[in-house]
Amino acid sequence: MRLFIFSTFVFFHNTLKKDLLLFVLFFIYLIPSGLAQQEEETVMLDSIVIQDKKINEVSYIASNYISKKELQNNYTRDVGDYLRSIPNVSGIRRGGASIDPVVRGYKYSQLNVILSNGVKIEGGCPNRMDPVSAHIEAEDIENIEIIKGPFSLKYGPSFGGVINLISENPRPFEKFEVHANVLYGHESNWNGKKVHGTVYGGNKKIYFQLGGGYRNYGNYESGSREGNDTTYSSAFRKYNYIGKLGFSLKPNHHLMLSYDGVHGRDVMYPALPMDEKTDDTYIISMDYAAENLSPFVKSVDVKIYRSDIQHIMDNSQRPNYSFMQMVADVNAINTGGRANVSMQLSKHSILAGLDYENIKKDGKRIGVMTMMETTSINVKNLWLDALIQNAGLFAEYKTFFSSFEINAGIRGDFNRATSGDTLKIINDRIDYFNEVNSQYINLSASIGITKTVNRWFNVSLAFGRGTRSPNMLERYIKLLPVGYDKYDYLGNPQLKPETNNEIDLTLHFNEEKIGNIYLNFFYSYVQDYITANLLPSSVITPQSPGAPGVKQFYNTEYITSKGFEFGFTSPIKYKLGGSVVAAYTYGVIPSITKYITEGTEVIDAVEIKNDALPEIPPLEATLNVYYKLLKGNLVPRLTIRAVADQRHTSEAFYEPDTPGFCVLNFALRWKINKYAEINTGITNIFDRAYYEHLNRRIIGTKTNLYEPGRVFFATIRVNI
Repeated sequence: MRLFIFSTFVFFHNTLKKDLLLFVLFFIYLIPSGLAQQEEETVMLDSIVIQDKKINEVSYIASNYISKKELQNNYTRDVGDYLRSIPNVSGIRRGGASIDPVVRGYKYSQLNVILSNGVKIEGGCPNRMDPVSAHIEAEDIENIEIIKGPFSLKYGPSFGGVINLISENPRPFEKFEVHANVLYGHESNWNGKKVHGTVYGGNKKIYFQLGGGYRNYGNYESGSREGNDTTYSSAFRKYNYIGKLGFSLKPNHHLMLSYDGVHGRDVMYPALPMDEKTDDTYIISMDYAAENLSPFVKSVDVKIYRSDIQHIMDNSQRPNYSFMQMVADVNAINTGGRANVSMQLSKHSILAGLDYENIKKDGKRIGVMTMMETTSINVKNLWLDALIQNAGLFAEYKTFFSSFEINAGIRGDFNRATSGDTLKIINDRIDYFNEVNSQYINLSASIGITKTVNRWFNVSLAFGRGTRSPNMLERYIKLLPVGYDKYDYLGNPQLKPETNNEIDLTLHFNEEKIGNIYLNFFYSYVQDYITANLLPSSVITPQSPGAPGVKQFYNTEYITSKGFEFGFTSPIKYKLGGSVVAAYTYGVIPSITKYITEGTEVIDAVEIKNDALPEIPPLEATLNVYYKLLKGNLVPRLTIRAVADQRHTSEAFYEPDTPGFCVLNFALRWKINKYAEINTGITNIFDRAYYEHLNRRIIGTKTNLYEPGRVFFATIRVNI
């Protein structure tokens, strides 16, 4: 066995640094009891879990639950990158890091992406260099909960789904103990490395966790199989730290204080006009939980948080910097909290509570242009004291009788917004961006019924109505190219909230000898869908270089989308096993206007019937096959991902078709003993040159940003 592991790493010696090789070999030979302990310990390989004990709480809707072990079994460079392995979860790539998640074609604030059951973050970048998933490292995550559709209402307004990134918390010990774990990982192609460590411990009354990590990645090269071995400016550096202190005040009463810092430096985005110079994130939160207060009251939970983002962008690494310097500085603060009580009365479960969110955003963009020994300075507000407040009341109810289970939820939100900045342009009685104040009362509700046919099979039908108010960008952005196309976009403070009316049908089969099979069909009818319309050049002209015109957000009457998700996971008791997942979404805008321009002049306008929703990923399927050796302590795994062409694209948004692709990955996990574990493998084995449909185009070109070519990776994890 030692000879096998040694040979494997010799094979990788051209791509892995010598210090990693020595580090790995040191642990292999240092711990001779490793192979002996393999006969006593059994570790099962986790694949994408289709249903788990967490999901049983929301069994009537399409959900995925990813455990910490599953995250550890995969080389996770970026949380958003990992989420793309979940059925009908995609991501928008703009650079090497911070991939922005998309669920069933819904993105941005159409998704409720939160940290640790309620902490919310407002990114600083108008072009979303820093989505919520960029503000937490995979090594700090305990589990991920994904709930698709407008069904789970307890975490805030839910339109297209919830992604709950739950960080790991310290736990009490019977007596005082201290433990630690450390991880070191390396990737070829990027010449990237990451280091992460955690120290945790305590006793029954006080317990703690301290941790942090560092990632340093260079530019990556796309695949060379089709002769497209291009190097992209995708380098990034990030470091983070986390501190948590828990108190058991008395039996069943717990208090947790948390502080997180996440910092990005020189993060390159070849698909955006600027790069991230610095991004500093500070998150503080307090959680209080009381359990089993009475036979009727099961628990009371309270959370208070504040997230502060300080984001600076510039073009100092771009060719045009010599004559045009651009710097943007944005500060975004999200303060809020939630409280809920859980009650149980016989077969009836009730969860009721309230939450509040206060988003404040302020930022400027400064441009300095030097032409013919003349320097001009332009200062522009991106946001000026922009404010959105949302207060909500929610309740969820669950009961069962005979072979039926019923889940229902209701939520009411009061949303108000204002801004200290206006853009008033009056021409031919057209008044844009004048009244900046708005307020709405939104109502959301859901109900699901599950019929248990027998102990292997159940059927669920769910109806949901989720309403979300326009976000900060849709209301107040001022002339920036924030969309898929090259147009400058202008906010609209008078946008109406959009509402997703969705129905889901779920079939679930689980049998010990056959495996777990899951099939979901969904249909959405979205009212007041927010899209964009071209404004006349006689009224307003673009300010960004290369922008052909200005589009303003507005509400179209409605859109529809539909699709399915399928998953199969083999029984874990067999040595040979695996999983198959597949997903597809099809979206349509019944009527939209396509504008044809020359420069900044509109020369024609054509109404498009049944145009495709833009940025919808194509049909895709993934096959995982593994074989457990040494009682599950040595597990090789092969993954095949196939993606179809996307030819259902938006004509009005000039969205191009994209070709399909197939990639092959290999991974090997070896648990040496209870202290040390190695993960190694190859992604994109055949060095295929390909790009995802949602990848943005390189700035100033019509070429999409390609995915990385062949990558060798290895990590070692040590726990003591």
